Amino acid sequence: MSTDTAGGLSGLMARLQQGACRAAQRSRPADWEFRDEITMANQWPAGAFAPLAGIRDVPWTDPDGPGHAIAAVTTALRDAPSLLATVLYSPATVLAHLVACFSRPGRSGDPGLADAWIALCLTAEGAWRAVTEGLPPEAGYGAGDTDLLCPLAARLRFLVLSEPMRWRGQQQAWWAWEPDQVFGGSGVLDRALGERSWGLVVGRCQESRRTWQRYLDAYQSHPLLSQASPGELEAELRALVFSAQVRRAPLVLSVRPLAEQASPTAEDRALGEETLERHLLPRFDVAGATILGLFDDSHRGRRARTAVAAAAALTGLAAVACAAALEIQPAAVLAAACYLLIGVGVVGYGVAWAAPWLLRLPAAAAVGIIALVSILPGGLLSTPPGGLLAALALTASACGYLVVQARNHGVAGRSLWRAVAVAAIGAAHALMVSLLGLVVVAPAFVQNGQKLAAIWHHPSYRHAAMVLVLATAWCLAVGVFSQILWDDRPITAPLAHLSWRSGR
Repeated sequence: MSTDTAGGLSGLMARLQQGACRAAQRSRPADWEFRDEITMANQWPAGAFAPLAGIRDVPWTDPDGPGHAIAAVTTALRDAPSLLATVLYSPATVLAHLVACFSRPGRSGDPGLADAWIALCLTAEGAWRAVTEGLPPEAGYGAGDTDLLCPLAARLRFLVLSEPMRWRGQQQAWWAWEPDQVFGGSGVLDRALGERSWGLVVGRCQESRRTWQRYLDAYQSHPLLSQASPGELEAELRALVFSAQVRRAPLVLSVRPLAEQASPTAEDRALGEETLERHLLPRFDVAGATILGLFDDSHRGRRARTAVAAAAALTGLAAVACAAALEIQPAAVLAAACYLLIGVGVVGYGVAWAAPWLLRLPAAAAVGIIALVSILPGGLLSTPPGGLLAALALTASACGYLVVQARNHGVAGRSLWRAVAVAAIGAAHALMVSLLGLVVVAPAFVQNGQKLAAIWHHPSYRHAAMVLVLATAWCLAVGVFSQILWDDRPITAPLAHLSWRSGR
């Protein structure tokens, strides 16, 4: 279906046909598209949606119509395996069919798009009931079809129910046509599951998101989901957490009217943090983590979070630049200021804000600098032989380890460049930790501390710079390889050890 035909539902169309859906379609016969067209033409229960004809009537003549429609769709899907397969494996085909049936392009705003969404919503509810209540073997279903199809049914239900939430507060939303305003802030969607059912719609949407999240958390245990490519799986994670195809803000599931902006609920925040820890950070998705960390309910809060983050990042970059110019003392001061700003942000904004800074890296790098100073206090006072080669070897091994870890966590293709980004963040941390350790701390503890301090008062690229390069490479390698000490958590995990969430 083209964007013009889909209107405001083109985003839903894209979400339905990408990700896990494409992975599932690869297990179907080669002529599955032809079969789906025949099924929609011959078996689609069009009569089940008759109540939608009067959904805008005041008073509504059949307020129980959506319930009857769901029951009729459930029965039709349980009796026809080919129809259920079309709905679950080719939901975009079903949406195209519904838009063609309900769309009225001549009307302002095309109110038929809302009708098409409601019909798809009832279809998704019917498919979920059909699968979870048990598929009858006498209709031709196999013994394992319920377990096989449950993830697809959960996915369809979540994507359809959550679609209006992705348009929250937008003036030109597909559901915001003028006559619908007589039904309240959510328009005709307030009748999607019955009279004044918006709260029910949101409740089922929240339930479906939790269910789909559990399937994504255990995707390797499901035959259809386990064959999804890394990009396909990440498309599902984006749809689960973020409001739109282009990641801008988290998805908010709230009973507040759709015409209004709404703050994330406690459940929205918990899901975002769980997905951040379980999926985004293990896949080195620092960009996604940054979006979640900088988001706040208010514009003032977002500006404050962004300002503190920008100040910390710029201070860190300034420390790196000063070190490169051998302005060692200012570089050490800027490194301390950077970590002070990061600490202020962590205290003020919590784990989501802290996540993109990858704080396990500087924590492990601090152990590395302690070990370096204790093992080689005298060797730092002379120009290290073969220092550049040693630094290159340490850096290459650390980067290689990060690439392997990223690939083993489901990152592939161009996304493997995320490992380079993580290595760059780790190198910046390693340099700043080296500055603080060698310039500020070590002279007070090691033998010949005055001679060590003198290196930084009159630095040279031949000596002082090589010491910093070696220390940075050493701390980077220690910071990366120390991940084996907490093998169940990646190097990008938040700097925390306890979780008070319930088990799965």
